Amino acid sequence: MLLLQQAYEQMHTERSLSAAEDAESDTGDGDGVNDATSTRKRRRRRWPWIVLSILVVLILLAGVGLVFLLQAMQVRDDLQDAKARITEVVPLVKAGQTDAVAATASDVLELTQNADEIVDGPLWQIAAAVPFVGQNVAAVSETTKATHVLVRDAMPIALELLATLDVEKLRVEGGGINLQPFRDIQPKLPPIKAAFGEAKAHVDTIDRDAILPFVDENIGQLIDIIDQTTPLLTTVEKYLPDILSILGDGGERTYALLFQNNAESRATGGNPGAGAIMTITDGKVEMREDREVLRYYMAGQKGYSPQEIEAEEKQNLFEPDTGRYSQNFTRLPHFPDAASMFTGLWTDRTDGHLDGVISLDPVVLSYMLSVAGPVQIEGEREAVTAENAVSLLLFDTYERFGTDGLASDEYFAKVSSAVFKHVMGGGWDPVAMLEQLQKSAEEQRLYLWFTNESEQAMSIDLGLDGAVDATNEDSTQLGIYLNDASYSKLEYFLSTSMAVTCSAENRTVTTSITLNNAVPSADLNGYTLNWRGNKLGVPRTTMVFDVLSMALPGGQFVATEPAKGDKNGWDREGVYNGRAAKSLFITVPMGESRTVSFTSTVPEDATPPLSVRYTPTVTQTPVTIDASCGEMFPAGE
Repeated sequence: MLLLQQAYEQMHTERSLSAAEDAESDTGDGDGVNDATSTRKRRRRRWPWIVLSILVVLILLAGVGLVFLLQAMQVRDDLQDAKARITEVVPLVKAGQTDAVAATASDVLELTQNADEIVDGPLWQIAAAVPFVGQNVAAVSETTKATHVLVRDAMPIALELLATLDVEKLRVEGGGINLQPFRDIQPKLPPIKAAFGEAKAHVDTIDRDAILPFVDENIGQLIDIIDQTTPLLTTVEKYLPDILSILGDGGERTYALLFQNNAESRATGGNPGAGAIMTITDGKVEMREDREVLRYYMAGQKGYSPQEIEAEEKQNLFEPDTGRYSQNFTRLPHFPDAASMFTGLWTDRTDGHLDGVISLDPVVLSYMLSVAGPVQIEGEREAVTAENAVSLLLFDTYERFGTDGLASDEYFAKVSSAVFKHVMGGGWDPVAMLEQLQKSAEEQRLYLWFTNESEQAMSIDLGLDGAVDATNEDSTQLGIYLNDASYSKLEYFLSTSMAVTCSAENRTVTTSITLNNAVPSADLNGYTLNWRGNKLGVPRTTMVFDVLSMALPGGQFVATEPAKGDKNGWDREGVYNGRAAKSLFITVPMGESRTVSFTSTVPEDATPPLSVRYTPTVTQTPVTIDASCGEMFPAGE
């Protein structure tokens, strides 16, 4: 409209000029007058055609623009309608309304196909080449095509899988997971992965930094879903055979379950006792309670079967009884070390074979109960819920049994096993449970170790192996680990935070942990309080730790803060997985906080992203990486 208005004003100006020229010609005389008059007449005859041509072009452009606008609105409406209809599908699938699912899916396909045909037209191809607006048009076009690919090729398979993975169909009578739906998934993964691959090829052409914010806001969610799902499908396809094998597909599998007690800190979580023994056969779960399990448990508790720490330099970092009692095996921060000690204990006591070791803590159990629902423990009045699991297992238990440590530990093992068996009984939303397990892994509360090489490779790839890296090949791994040195359960009241700072000038990195003792009073039972307080010369409400860290692979410690621990003769030095290591004896009085720091040199090959490991507590552990690390570790996070 602006262009039309400008054309009209130009016409009006030219008419005024023409009229003035005509008036001037009327006053002239001589031979030149006729020639001038003739020229002006030709000019007057020419300008209407020029203006008319301009008007025609403008009208055509306006018409094309209007058509494009109408098409864009139609594409928007079709995609919004498709999105709304898709949200109707999941409830219909869960309700088993097959006909309604088919009809809705057909409607969605028609809507996306219509939108796809519009953006595939010549008008959109021309518009995509227009400067400034072109990249936005192309972004909408490519996203629409990607949507149609997913609806056409992936949605039918996804709906079929959704029906297969119905909660009730996954349940096994007596406890366990029906593996058949997962077996059925395997041949369907390649085509659904191919659909996402084709969709990703479309959205990968979009430069999100070059498009307008409101355009990115409308298409960004789909792009993120495609970017996140495509590699996930590759991972599932790769590891589903291993997952089935772990769940007893084709034969019985036997695992040690470690329920790490965060109230008594150990490097990978807490005091695990000897844990429990679980078998899985074709998805059916059984918690073993027999004489072999009892021998295994008692040997670990009483120190009857010492397990050797492989190297003397590693032994120097821990108290002498670390390899003797199973509750101390997890002082070793490299989880495969601790797992091998449990498998060695089992073989020594039973001549049997363990297929793996699974470690989790009461916080993980609470997350799982938030999906699986509460469990009633035989002989107990109070059900275990997501809300009370942590306090029940890590505090109430010890207040209830007083100084009878064996009774409280047995109760802890009994409840933990019952909760895990309840969770493994199925009947819950698998997607919601997967989200809780992912949260547990991110908080470093969940570790897996397997004797099978392929299964262990999966654990490593998924970041569930709990390894202390020996090289900087995959990441620059930092870490500080806590081992309770007071024989207490005070760490129910412990919270921690981690911080990393760097010096590009000195080429060093400093890792710090802040420990906060929130013990409310000394009015706690003797088993909860610091058992070694009198020997160590500190109040029984004081938390006492061996705080352990390792220099980067290829690096060396240049400083610690404090320079020495709080008791002479209790600091330790050694080598762990080829890395220089130190352990400082640190006390944290009731109501106070302490910060402990380790500074390591940074070798030249330490360039990949930073990863920070720590001992999980009852609460979450925030990790802060200072901006000073950006120059040395540009991809650090």
